[in-house]
Amino acid sequence: MDLRSVKLFAGMRDRDLEQIAKQMREVRHARGAEVTVRGEDGLGFMVILDGEAEVTVPDGHKRVLRAGDHFGEMALLDQAGRSASVTATTDLVVGAIPSWHFKPFLIEHPEVAYRMLQILSHRLREAEAH
Repeated sequence: MDLRSVKLFAGMRDRDLEQIAKQMREVRHARGAEVTVRGEDGLGFMVILDGEAEVTVPDGHKRVLRAGDHFGEMALLDQAGRSASVTATTDLVVGAIPSWHFKPFLIEHPEVAYRMLQILSHRLREAEAH
């Protein structure tokens, strides 16, 4: 699993990327599959390795995720269930980190946690603008 193109992991050493890849498992979803459903418990953090998916938030707004994008972190951070539904719009390949590896992963890689905070802040500002 090559994670060098994932923006969230930009600038990380190959050794660290290899450690992250070992914690991930590759999951494939067919076009049209519901990858996550709003309100359900979150079992993992996912990075899109190949394909595209559509995120639908409660107010009906949608956005497209492509290779290098990620989702699922909010449910793992606040344990309040998925905040949005994600549907595969093409055949989709994701690298998934199970919830029990997520917190140790962030503690070991604070630069990733910081980038994740930046992305979540950006998403919040977008949501508030609607």
